[in-house]
Amino acid sequence: MRVGDKLWRDSDERFSRWQLMDNHYNVLRILNGASEPLSQAEIGRRMLSTRANVTKLIDLLEQRHLVKRLACGDRRKKLIDITDKGSKFLQDTAAEVLGFAEAVLKPLSKTEQKALAEMLGKLLHE
Repeated sequence: MRVGDKLWRDSDERFSRWQLMDNHYNVLRILNGASEPLSQAEIGRRMLSTRANVTKLIDLLEQRHLVKRLACGDRRKKLIDITDKGSKFLQDTAAEVLGFAEAVLKPLSKTEQKALAEMLGKLLHE
């Protein structure tokens, strides 16, 4: 838990340079990788987060014109899509974000990094 908390705080600190948190970035990555707009519930499912939390994340991203809400047949439901500005933001920041991840994992050898990813994957899918 301490390791997770430290990584979370470090991540938020790094993303703060764009006035975002890592969860905002995660929403953008999920939408960018989707072949179609997604519901807030689906975004939350993929993030392992509550719908209320996703709503707050979407609100900020929408204010910054990085995502947009789309109406669909069900008036109670809105689909979320990434905008061209959101896609460009991901493209412009990808190298730096990958650099963050590399810096965090630098103390581990490539073999240790692979083993860690496999073990964490087992815990996540258990």
